[in-house]
Amino acid sequence: MWQRLAAFVLKFRLWLLALLFLGTGIMAYFASKVELSYEFTGAIPRDNPKWLVYQDFKQKFGEDGNMMVIGIETDKLFQLEFFRDYVAMNDALRKVPAVENTLSIPVAVNLVKDTLTQKLTAIQLFKPMPQTQTELDSLKNVFNSLPFYKGLLYSANANAYLMAVHINKEILNSKKRIEVVQAIQKIAEEFGEKHQIDVKMSGLPMIRTIMATKVADELKMFLYISFVLTALILLLFFRSISAVLMSMIVVAIGVIWSVGTIVLCGYKITLLTGLIPPLIVVIGIPNCVYFLNKYHTEYALHGDKMKALVRMVQKMGIVTLFTNLTAAIGFGVFYFTNSAILKQFGVVAGVNIMLIFLISFIISCLRCSATCRHRKRSIPAISTIKYAAGCWSSSTAWCSTTGRGYTPLRSLWLCWPQLV
Repeated sequence: MWQRLAAFVLKFRLWLLALLFLGTGIMAYFASKVELSYEFTGAIPRDNPKWLVYQDFKQKFGEDGNMMVIGIETDKLFQLEFFRDYVAMNDALRKVPAVENTLSIPVAVNLVKDTLTQKLTAIQLFKPMPQTQTELDSLKNVFNSLPFYKGLLYSANANAYLMAVHINKEILNSKKRIEVVQAIQKIAEEFGEKHQIDVKMSGLPMIRTIMATKVADELKMFLYISFVLTALILLLFFRSISAVLMSMIVVAIGVIWSVGTIVLCGYKITLLTGLIPPLIVVIGIPNCVYFLNKYHTEYALHGDKMKALVRMVQKMGIVTLFTNLTAAIGFGVFYFTNSAILKQFGVVAGVNIMLIFLISFIISCLRCSATCRHRKRSIPAISTIKYAAGCWSSSTAWCSTTGRGYTPLRSLWLCWPQLV
């Protein structure tokens, strides 16, 4: 079977290569549309009692996941200049796109009885803006006499004051949330720097934005590190730029397919699915190593390129198939859990592990079949391997390249070009 498969790959190699790159182009298009997930409750099973209680609470009282709070601690809030800047910060926050409203002392209201209509009328305490310190002190006394705001917007014992910022929920579920949260942080930090006070910020929008940003940054970092380290290791052992480039092309295509699969399945990048691209790199590189090593070993024995290619497919095809199959099954079992985030990880990881096997198999066969000319000295010959073994076994080895005697490690290093 594997002989027929090798013959099929060699016979239709141009068509397979064209289909592979065409599929990669399509998957790259879908991969460009990948989005980050800003919800971090997917790891909880949907039949968990706590999850059901939380859903019942949201249905009755709504969700507070779109509220961000800004807190300061100072005894100068009701000084005229400080208060004006505090009002200006409140107005600036209201002008930020996606900010629907704010709840703070500058927009605090008081209920006043209307003698004409016999109804209570809501009026803003600090509107219009007080122009003198005496006027501000008078309004401060009225504000402090309202028990509703005590413990909500201020704490009289600690001189702590709070400002709540309500953000549009649809914006918070999109990538625009990062710009909105950063704009709010910038306004608050500028206010703190001007008055030399520590401005505290919190809330689910800010926490989720920080987590999402970390996921995106770590995804890029792990991907870059895995690429660089595997390339260096391959270059160290193979001493061949073409072998390194081929392996990097394989894993690069695998990464594109993995991200495209996430989009095609209707998923987003989460804490777990963000680990799939580096995982594909780590799994794809050994496939290339197995195929290349077997090909060069066989070619070194008899010098027949086609025979070496066929034996590579015969011997290593089944080995890498079952290696990848067991890994795919191991990750795929996560689909049978009750956690949504684990289900997504299991599906995408299992499918793409098998895809990286096919990609590495096709490209390895094409690369080996394309090497029409090989130089004997670039392939580890049996005599050279025996020579290296003799160098290692002796206390002081003689290197034919330099004509000098060296220790085993030194002689093995100097004669390394003959081995590769």
